[in-house]
Amino acid sequence: MLTREMKDSGIEWIGCIPRNWKLNKLKNLFTFSKGRNAAMYTKETVYDKGKYPVYSGQTENEGILGYLDTFEYDKEKCLFTTTVGAKVMTLDVLSGKFSLSQNCLIMDRKHKKTNVRFFYYFLHALFEYERALIPSYMQPSLRIEDLKTYLILDISSKEQVEISDILDKNIAAINNIIFKTQQSIIELKKYKQSLITETVIRGLNKNIELKDSGIEWIGAVPKFWKIAKINRLFKIKKNIAHELGYNVLSVTQGGLKIKDISQNEGQMSTDYSKYQLVLKEQFVMNHMDLLTGWVDISKFDGVTSPDYRVFESKDVNLVYDRYFLYIFQICYLNKIFYGLGQGVSNLGRWRLQSDKFLNFFVPLPELEEQKSIVKFLDEKNVKINQLISEKELLIQEFESYKKTLIYEYVTGKREV
Repeated sequence: MLTREMKDSGIEWIGCIPRNWKLNKLKNLFTFSKGRNAAMYTKETVYDKGKYPVYSGQTENEGILGYLDTFEYDKEKCLFTTTVGAKVMTLDVLSGKFSLSQNCLIMDRKHKKTNVRFFYYFLHALFEYERALIPSYMQPSLRIEDLKTYLILDISSKEQVEISDILDKNIAAINNIIFKTQQSIIELKKYKQSLITETVIRGLNKNIELKDSGIEWIGAVPKFWKIAKINRLFKIKKNIAHELGYNVLSVTQGGLKIKDISQNEGQMSTDYSKYQLVLKEQFVMNHMDLLTGWVDISKFDGVTSPDYRVFESKDVNLVYDRYFLYIFQICYLNKIFYGLGQGVSNLGRWRLQSDKFLNFFVPLPELEEQKSIVKFLDEKNVKINQLISEKELLIQEFESYKKTLIYEYVTGKREV
């Protein structure tokens, strides 16, 4: 319950603020500095042998491109963000000796009494608002000219410290919960992967006698199971559509999906009549990128890229498709197919050639056992996936609560 008197800030996203709070321009409290020329700091020029980090928004390792023995900046504490790309307007607080690539900037306080942590949280809330206004089809960017025009809340140093201290404490607690929840999701996914691998190779009967399959990736299998090459069980199909009007199917790691070609998003074809036909219950495999590719059974009739591999079983009395789908997907997850690939892996062109695929050995239990394994794994996966979904929802709720907490404190709607 607020006890202090409020007034309209005159800024839509901020709304009402305490009566004694004032507005100011960000440029009156901070200076802005961009990184050096992009050619100076690249993956080819920055190494991991130095002491001082080089920050770049184009990298996943906490924004660090690498380390050098030289540095450009030596800061007690400053705000850092990127200016373009996926991490644009993603704030952090930097201190010490470091350098910046061209797509980064720092905001350095002009006055010692300006609390960097408070403005880290305030700009976090402001950037959340700004990002929501950017259409999905536009590349977000952040210019120093724009930063200089931003109106911010200028409050007493004492209040800045009090708000940043309580947010530090609360956000740390929330982030700890989020981290532990994320780790539990990782463990659940590892368990699911391990369960599928063990079950499709060893079967459901843990007491049955095993034999060496003679195949390295398979290892021991139940005594009465067979081992077969894929070319004995499946045949590759390639029939070009020669006409338009079919559903366009795309292989994603979330499964085989109908592509919305009306949105012109992602890789598009100039002529879908040159795509190959896919029938319901046929397998579609992206064998061109064995790191991010996938395989699935189609639920639809349609067409897919002529570069993908479409195949189907030869004998329904020998092959239960869903059992082998589990095997093929595990071969992606466990990088079994990757070990057989050829091409240029760092360019996403690590392919599983047709001969390697067709001569690949897989376990072959009796048909009824294949069905029992699939039933068991389907039931287990429903429960595991439900747990994962619940945890992912919990993370979303905590992330939303975190944003709300920051917004309410930095705009004075929640008292310390």
